[in-house]
Amino acid sequence: MSTSAAHVISEEQADELAENEVLDEARDVVSNLEIRLQQVRTGSLDRDEAAVLISQDASNLRLKARTVAINGLAPITHRLDEYMSSIKMIEDQHIADLQTFGDRIGALLDGDVVTTEETAEVVRNLPNVTSFNVSDVTITDTEVTVVLPQRSAAHVVGRELAACGYRISTVLDPLEAIGLIVETRPDLVITTVVMPRLSGVDLACALAAMPSTKSIPVAVLTSLEPNHPDLAALPMNSGLIRRGPSFGDDLADVLHRFNIT
Repeated sequence: MSTSAAHVISEEQADELAENEVLDEARDVVSNLEIRLQQVRTGSLDRDEAAVLISQDASNLRLKARTVAINGLAPITHRLDEYMSSIKMIEDQHIADLQTFGDRIGALLDGDVVTTEETAEVVRNLPNVTSFNVSDVTITDTEVTVVLPQRSAAHVVGRELAACGYRISTVLDPLEAIGLIVETRPDLVITTVVMPRLSGVDLACALAAMPSTKSIPVAVLTSLEPNHPDLAALPMNSGLIRRGPSFGDDLADVLHRFNIT
């Protein structure tokens, strides 16, 4: 037998090696987060620069988390990335929040087990910060996942929901959204009809068909009339939010219909 043949590894071994490499890289990112927070505490790192560096770390960590099978890692790193997206300078109140994220992610990487049933509660208890300028609003425990490929549309919907005090998570990719929704179990999903790879109607049907998500209300943002053929396959209990002047009223009706308070 040749030397090269003796060193051939199985597909399972190759997958394990690849995942271990990703986990090591993810641990390095978490370690960097710890170092940057300590540098901010001691004043050796500018707070504006720290925000940029930690935001980059959060984005890298989110991408790595999508490639490993650890319960809770994808939604928690997603929330960290969202948290950092609205921060331009690390303030004192952010340090404790980021430490919470780092501790939770580090524990998962080191073998802490969070069941699928526990993940939603863990995510809801994570620190929350919003980029939407809303004052005198009390943040509630109500979770709304917005699945829209256009950042501008997601911002409009998110601002309206933030004004109601809801915790908002935005996902641009509908396929990524399915996994996150399964783990986080939001109180409401808002999506749109036209999306790449998977339409909003497909997403609503998929969520309605799965036992773990069939009870989660879904509303579709659209400019189509309710009787349009493209909406015919929507599950009967789906809500509709029309774009344009009626947007606010339709959103209020959907929230009332699904008893979202």
